[in-house]
Amino acid sequence: MKIRILLAAVAVVAAAVAGWARDARGAQGEAQNEGFRAEEVTVRSGGVTLGGTLTRPEGTPKAALVLASGSGAQDRDEEVLGHRPFKAIAEYLAGKGYAVIRMDDRGVGESGGDASKMTISDYASDISAAIGALDSIFPAGLPKGVLGHSEGGNAAVKTALGDLHCRFIITLAAPAWPGDSVIMSQARAMATAMTGKWDGEAAQRRILELVKSPLPTVALAPTLYSELGRMLGSAAELPQVKKQIQQQVDVLVSPAYRSLVRYNPAEDMRKVAVPWLALNGDKDFQVLPENLSAIAELNPRAQTRLLPGHNHLFLECHSGFPTEYSSLPGDISPETLEAIASWLDELTAAGGISAAR
Repeated sequence: MKIRILLAAVAVVAAAVAGWARDARGAQGEAQNEGFRAEEVTVRSGGVTLGGTLTRPEGTPKAALVLASGSGAQDRDEEVLGHRPFKAIAEYLAGKGYAVIRMDDRGVGESGGDASKMTISDYASDISAAIGALDSIFPAGLPKGVLGHSEGGNAAVKTALGDLHCRFIITLAAPAWPGDSVIMSQARAMATAMTGKWDGEAAQRRILELVKSPLPTVALAPTLYSELGRMLGSAAELPQVKKQIQQQVDVLVSPAYRSLVRYNPAEDMRKVAVPWLALNGDKDFQVLPENLSAIAELNPRAQTRLLPGHNHLFLECHSGFPTEYSSLPGDISPETLEAIASWLDELTAAGGISAAR
């Protein structure tokens, strides 16, 4: 156990911005299936078929949304440890009169492709393809937007810039700092909160600098393996540790992870011109609440809101530590759902969104 913890710490414990290791469990306000229906859909994107679920009200929807999950390979419900936040969001919003598409990520569930090879731009392309699918299902005048969690928030931002049919975005714990800075802040905050100090800064920075470098995979992989082995000393000779090091290296050299580490969302965030609601929990240890302050500075047009007592999963919590996730009830807090729905209601009632720019 100690070797595994040390390896995780050295090789970027949290392994991704906003949840490379997945978040979630149980449902708060389980859907009653009253006033909406769900149906299976497929979306074609760049030669890949993505499986998903469309949840829609019985009548004409007020608007339609695509849900974008965080980093790592996610199913359409963004499920981990029994939590299913995207299912809860889709059904809650459908009950409020909104249509929602949520999809399995590439290589997960009913979707083809390979999640480890996806970049943030690929992700935004998949979201745009889902918006196109909504265009084929609903009338042309229906406003459409994106709700993204964690790295999915960055995909929402990119979609808002690149797709004229994206008329609004909602981001939940979207990173506003460069990917490597988010990962560093993640590990530093958790270690300091749990032990009062963090001795891994220099080692983790060396790893991230290698990941960010232009080194091709064929050169990067053995370099990372040697660096991690050197940090672990004699323990690196144990068969089980060798396997763990190789697993870490496979993640670190993947196009998806390197894209995440290199991406700086600041300039994209400055350019967002569509209505934008940005939420963060004040006990989020994966995307620190200071990221929300950065969004407000980068784009004063964005409406930002900090939710007290909420963690990265938008669940009410005690400490906010990821170790607490599995013990928390619910999928997503009622306060979060209400914040999303009330903002959408205000936007649609005021005619603040149109179908296209």
